Amino acid sequence: MFHRVLACLFVLFAIAVLASFLAASGWPLDLLAHFQAQYVLGGLVFAAAFAACRRWPATVMALCLSLVALMRMDLFDDARFAATSDASGPSLRVAAANLFGSSEALDGLVEEHRKHAFDLMILTELPVPADDGLLARFPGLTHVTGMPGQALAGRPAAVVLSRNAPEEAELIRVGQNPSAITRARYCFADTRPCLDVFAVHPLPPFNPRYYQSQAAILHALADRAAQSEGPMLVAGDMNATSWAPLLQPLRDEAELRKVACGNRWSPTWLAPVPGLGLELDHFFVKGGLAVKNCALGSSNGSDHWPIFTELVSG
Repeated sequence: MFHRVLACLFVLFAIAVLASFLAASGWPLDLLAHFQAQYVLGGLVFAAAFAACRRWPATVMALCLSLVALMRMDLFDDARFAATSDASGPSLRVAAANLFGSSEALDGLVEEHRKHAFDLMILTELPVPADDGLLARFPGLTHVTGMPGQALAGRPAAVVLSRNAPEEAELIRVGQNPSAITRARYCFADTRPCLDVFAVHPLPPFNPRYYQSQAAILHALADRAAQSEGPMLVAGDMNATSWAPLLQPLRDEAELRKVACGNRWSPTWLAPVPGLGLELDHFFVKGGLAVKNCALGSSNGSDHWPIFTELVSG
């Protein structure tokens, strides 16, 4: 009985791994592409189970599927990741966080700001509007770019808190969402030329309508980023893993590079749950920006872990 159940589960696992190759065709197969890390772990578990049962052909097959999933994550492709630097010159300190409407998570982020003194913060799903009252909680951050009342819990929008006023700012409409992409250009004293920042938070692809909205926003983001020149930072909770088909245009068309926070695959959603967390929150850069460091914070009430990075001119 155990062997039959194990075999049935393995068949379902193999179908999911192979069907993920069709993820670019759209929803619902798109969902399968996000779980490559889980496929890696699943393949190893199946291999161990089959080895214990002395089913050697099935053991080899499970290991092969695990390897296929690992390769599809592109973790060994250096060209996909931003360059690193240990330069001692001026740096730009940036945080990105989905607060999940949690006041506790906001309090935790305030404490992180007191430690690190961020220059920029990209925030989504705030528990309160991004108004002067919010700014007062982050010493040194004096400006909000985006619609203050839009980046609240459950809403697909992002705001940027900054130490400097933006030289330019705009909200980019995509479909029915008037604030799908928040764009701002900052001219910091220590960074020349100026820095373009794009902040996003598309809906999670739970159903076909949400998927279409997410796809439209991410394609519009890639188009705008490809048209922009000079240093650029793209950040936010994108509700997609960096190897998923919807984020490939950021790499291929816009020539953006993923900032690895922690390691080259660190889950930022449900991070402490072994085997379940997904890498959904991202920094992408281009235009000569290099990464001095990047790390995950703690959840403090949100289901997302904030990410913190320090960028320098490469």
